[in-house]
Amino acid sequence: MSALEIVGLRAGYGGEPVLTGIDLSVADGEICGLIGSNGAGKSTLLRAVLDLGVDFEGSIMIHGCEGRGMPPMERARLVSYLPQNFNPCSRLTVGETVLLGRFPYRSNWSTDSERDLEIAERSMRECDIWELRDRVFTNLSGGEKRLVLLAAALAQEPRLLLLDEPGSSLDFRHQLNMWLLLRRLSSKGIGILVSTHEVAMAGRFLDRVLVLSEGRTAAFGTPSETFTPDILSEAFGVQLTVTRDAEAGSWSIIPEIRT
Repeated sequence: MSALEIVGLRAGYGGEPVLTGIDLSVADGEICGLIGSNGAGKSTLLRAVLDLGVDFEGSIMIHGCEGRGMPPMERARLVSYLPQNFNPCSRLTVGETVLLGRFPYRSNWSTDSERDLEIAERSMRECDIWELRDRVFTNLSGGEKRLVLLAAALAQEPRLLLLDEPGSSLDFRHQLNMWLLLRRLSSKGIGILVSTHEVAMAGRFLDRVLVLSEGRTAAFGTPSETFTPDILSEAFGVQLTVTRDAEAGSWSIIPEIRT
């Protein structure tokens, strides 16, 4: 069964479409990337999957269940989401913030169980933030906050993980560690849909890629099929040189500078 199946998606806000004619599938254990220029519709697509303030038509199936109108607690047990923007004013500690990810599994007025605490600790260790557990969230750097929110998303124990530019504000080491973590999660059968501007880095880890251009599909396939000069130059509106080191599995994507 697919973790996510989208057919004929048309989505936007206030009657104005942002996305048109989008088909996409994400299998269990697959990492699928969303790439495209700012405003191409990446965040809108993720919000449509969550039925979060987006007007949309078409079919969105999450593990075989219709996404539209799915009860919030049921959705939260299937899908977790790392947004592009977050609340910078929280006075919760890092540990308390990560434990928020356990909310879908609690009964009314229940406190944190031993299992909740164990899962939160494991999630913080996976994201390399265990030593920050007693720090106040609002006092962290932007990159540290991203890692805390990723840990909270993992604490939800999702079957589908949605990430909106998770590598923003992260240094090279933490970017690499994040992608390695996503690969480990996918090996456990979690489907992952991630929007990113770190295209060259992501190309080493993505199984498939949806390239968006002006709200439409420019290409959908493996990185080898979609990371071409023509496709990426169209999507980003700048002439790009694209090369791949097949032995290392690495990509180089460089804008051409003409003077």
